[in-house]
Amino acid sequence: MVNLGRVGAIIALLIGLGGCTSGLHGSFASHSYGAQPGAVLLGPVQGLSCQTQVLYFIPMDDAPSTQQAIEAAKAQLDHTDYLADLAIDDETLWHIGYARQCIVVRAFAYGRPAAH
Repeated sequence: MVNLGRVGAIIALLIGLGGCTSGLHGSFASHSYGAQPGAVLLGPVQGLSCQTQVLYFIPMDDAPSTQQAIEAAKAQLDHTDYLADLAIDDETLWHIGYARQCIVVRAFAYGRPAAH
């Protein structure tokens, strides 16, 4: 016979741990900068911020962060001053026994041209 108290405690624990993975960013705009004099298009960039979830719901890392994804995108190309035409998406990558929830930022980097 199944001990309903134990089953209830396990279900409550799973729900509680699952709540720690709800770091969805929703609508967000970090900063918006106007065109800088002398800035040139450096190219397209992409930044990620991810959280691994063991058994699909137990968080192993900090929650994904839109700001971290933006900073990762800015770091892709040297001399980047700002990003334009940002697209911010959520992705969940499913694997056997775990999942990775990511915030993905895709944008165009603008900045100072490299000195030759």
